[in-house]
Amino acid sequence: MSDNDQADVAAIGVRLLTDASLTWFSAEIECDQTLRAWFAATGEQAATTYHAYRAALDREEAAAHDLERLWQLYEPYADSMVSAFESVAE
Repeated sequence: MSDNDQADVAAIGVRLLTDASLTWFSAEIECDQTLRAWFAATGEQAATTYHAYRAALDREEAAAHDLERLWQLYEPYADSMVSAFESVAE
């Protein structure tokens, strides 16, 4: 694999991790917002907002799992990927 190929793979890995991180962050914010809505809800609205919160919590958990899995795949190669990326950048 050439240095350019390694740099491309490193850049893709970083983009995947960045996207997964932003997805998790967005899901966490949504989860917080729906939790607050559930706490503020009364009557029939409480049941609806509870279900919205549970759905948001499921999405946040899935996003966190995806981010964790991508990091586990990336971590063993992180040093070599960064080196390949830096060598092409020079």
